[in-house]
Amino acid sequence: MKTRNIRSFWSLLTCFTMATSTSAQYWEETGSPVYTPAPTIVYADSVHDWLLVAGQGPFIDNMYFPLMRYDGTQWDTLGLFGNQIRSAIVYHDTLIVGGGFTFMAGSNIGQIAYYADGIWHPYGEFADQWGDGLIQRLRLVDGDLYALGQFENVDGQFCNGLAKRVGGHWEPMPGWANLNFTIDTRLGDIIRYQGKLVVAGAFHNPELSLMNMLQYDGGEWLPVCTNCLHGGQDGVGALIEYEGDLYAGGIFFYATGNAGQGIMRWDGEQWYPLKPMGEGLQNINYSDQYSPSIIDLKVREGLLYIGGATNSWTMATPAGICAWDGTDFCILQGEPFSDYYAPFDFYHDTLYGGTGPGVDDPALRGAIRYLGELCTSTVGVEENAAVAKPLQVVWSPTGELAVLGLSDGTHQLKVYDAQGRLVLDQQITSTAGRGGSVNFSERGAAVYLVVVDHERTGRLVPLR
Repeated sequence: MKTRNIRSFWSLLTCFTMATSTSAQYWEETGSPVYTPAPTIVYADSVHDWLLVAGQGPFIDNMYFPLMRYDGTQWDTLGLFGNQIRSAIVYHDTLIVGGGFTFMAGSNIGQIAYYADGIWHPYGEFADQWGDGLIQRLRLVDGDLYALGQFENVDGQFCNGLAKRVGGHWEPMPGWANLNFTIDTRLGDIIRYQGKLVVAGAFHNPELSLMNMLQYDGGEWLPVCTNCLHGGQDGVGALIEYEGDLYAGGIFFYATGNAGQGIMRWDGEQWYPLKPMGEGLQNINYSDQYSPSIIDLKVREGLLYIGGATNSWTMATPAGICAWDGTDFCILQGEPFSDYYAPFDFYHDTLYGGTGPGVDDPALRGAIRYLGELCTSTVGVEENAAVAKPLQVVWSPTGELAVLGLSDGTHQLKVYDAQGRLVLDQQITSTAGRGGSVNFSERGAAVYLVVVDHERTGRLVPLR
């Protein structure tokens, strides 16, 4: 009998047995001189080696929302904004932020700005006729920059909440602005999956045939699937590809007919829950009738981290974040202190994220970091160690990949890059403990995750 998960989460038990009577041992404030309640961005800028944090609420002169910058040793204020910042991204080595602000300290820059030469500059016009507009997310897809949110116009053209950066300006996406939505669109994320652009949020047409998630094939916008709710009553807020499946997080639940609650995955043909009802995400009184709110999804070291507003992932979690290995959850260390943790990011191998203002301990409100052990992926092995052979993955500079330690017969081989994207999927035949070699030309990633039969894994580090 084999272990039931791709990566054995024996650390799940360890996390709980090591927990003490307080979470302060594992979670602490970041040291920022400015309190940032319910952060709206927690972003690791790997190009400039900064951690950026902004929150909900004016702090400077009761007017400005500060964008705080941490360089690993000290904090400073990178900018003062007239309203919330909702997203940050580095594009062509330049830091860009977007949100709902209509002015900044000393300027009338609104909705979007870029930072260069020590000052902020305008980066387009996102607003309606009254000057209002909200950029919810900035996202890079295949090297192109997209902006999504609640804004009618971009650089003078009607776009209905979705725009693409082309050259030195922004343009509406073809056909999107012509779709007949009955309410103002609230767009949350965009991703390319199985060759098509997928846009998600909260929107629908009168016939409910276009609802909350659409895909673009280069010619027209189509539903991702027929007669599925996608986002239930509320909508989808975050998308990510992990181990070949598209994961959607947001506010939706079983009671409205969804496959999952708060989060579910799509394999290109069907939606699936992460766990059966009663074993997945839960919120109020551990009920499957009330949806959690999943806000942020990130892949790190072969695991999918899921953050938002929830108080249980099968069992109680210290804060609203957990990791997923494709089969099981991993709970972080500490006793429960917050049912909210998002957005989040990893800076210098440390998890940073935000809690809400309702946390009892003042030291654990706002932007806090995690000091405990992060979830790790381990190689799943046969339970009968006496007969099981270790799984080994070998690769040669000539472009051949082989797997050693398999039982004789046919096996399914999948290879994922560090971002969780499926780059190889085919069958191999093992004879005398050696899997048949397959062509796998080096693709530029530093490490790959090799999965055999959905159960056993190994790491591949190509020679250079």
